[in-house]
Amino acid sequence: MTLSELRAFLTDTMSMSEVYQPVIIKELLENGGTCSKEHLAARLADHDEAVQDYYRKVLMRYPKQTLTSHGVVEYDRRSRTFSLNVDESVRNARGLIRICEDKIDDWLERRSSRSNNVSSSRRYQVLKASGGKCELCGIPSSLRPIDVDHIVPQSKANRYGKVIIGGRPVDVHSMENLQALCMTCNRGKSAGDNTDWRVRRKLVRDRIPALMVAEGKSPYVVQLTGRKLRKALREKLIEEVEEYLDSGDVEELADVAEVLIALAESHGLTAAELEALRTRKRKERGGFEDGLYYSGDKPSGA
Repeated sequence: MTLSELRAFLTDTMSMSEVYQPVIIKELLENGGTCSKEHLAARLADHDEAVQDYYRKVLMRYPKQTLTSHGVVEYDRRSRTFSLNVDESVRNARGLIRICEDKIDDWLERRSSRSNNVSSSRRYQVLKASGGKCELCGIPSSLRPIDVDHIVPQSKANRYGKVIIGGRPVDVHSMENLQALCMTCNRGKSAGDNTDWRVRRKLVRDRIPALMVAEGKSPYVVQLTGRKLRKALREKLIEEVEEYLDSGDVEELADVAEVLIALAESHGLTAAELEALRTRKRKERGGFEDGLYYSGDKPSGA
């Protein structure tokens, strides 16, 4: 193919359902016509919002919390930027980069040599979530042994021990990739079958079902009202608060606020009325800006 033929393909022939084709061609053009599979996969990930969102959350959890607590990095919330907390220029830090690379290689080697078995505690969590029953046929563990099945097989994991679920990478042994199947159902599952038989029931934002349909999925949803809705909203509030506590990402607070407003409305209180109530209580008792921590009454005579 000549360059003019490539131009014709780009401008006239290429049809796109995703951004993949032009990304790959652009990278090949910028790298002399040849790129490794790993390089191209990384560039595709750069253009996948779901993957980026996953790693934004990962970044703001343990790496950010650990490195800032040790004074290694600083994070500016306003500009949303990280910076090394060092007094010298990092332009000639090749030796430190080499240490980082060695640490990465060592970790990957240890990761690949770990046992592929699911831990006993994780197995307990999976069986507890399924009620001790097969999530395909429903038979209880008292009648047939229950296995912990990897929804996406371990053989599909990359060198980091990750598999792709819902468009984002997760650990192959994470709860998201584990389900309870009886011995018979699990033996009948082919190596290429990644069907998730778990029943998922949770409250979702109003536009999520339509977005799922646009992605070619067929969601089954029911509309809750009254006590059932309030119960689901309370569960959703716990879920969103836990996500914030886990990540420390202030953007998670927007989800918490959205659920709070919906919960108030389920009790017949509008968002404006909730805000008026908050303002009144703030005026009477103050907010929490001063960080006043009550730790008991002062000893007499103190």
